[in-house]
Amino acid sequence: LLDIPINKKVICPFDTEKSNFVIEGLQNNYQMLYGMKDWLTVDYEYDYLITNPPFSIKDDVIERCLISKKPSALVLPIDALGGKGRHGLYKKYNYPTIYIPTRRINYISIDGQHTKANHFHSVILILNDPLGSRLIWE
Repeated sequence: LLDIPINKKVICPFDTEKSNFVIEGLQNNYQMLYGMKDWLTVDYEYDYLITNPPFSIKDDVIERCLISKKPSALVLPIDALGGKGRHGLYKKYNYPTIYIPTRRINYISIDGQHTKANHFHSVILILNDPLGSRLIWE
């Protein structure tokens, strides 16, 4: 969804080496940075961000991504689209590209194990999309 050129720095701040994002990025020759639990408070150099952030801090992550102006892909529960505060952020920083998968996403735990089927539908928000805001259904 981000169409990342090879040799770019990709950060997955809330992921481990067992994350499919990290594994795929390394296989595609991206410079992968991951496991920075302090990403909200420390400035890291990177070109793109991809992660499934902890839901308890999703609003902080969304805002930090929007402020950074760097292309970012966040896997979130579909209700992350709603909310007065989030709509204010989206309006202020440009609405995200919204990718809505036709099936539920298969999540993997921090230790690399497949989790039980999730009980919510997910959405992938592309923040600071170089192609502009889009709605993608697949």
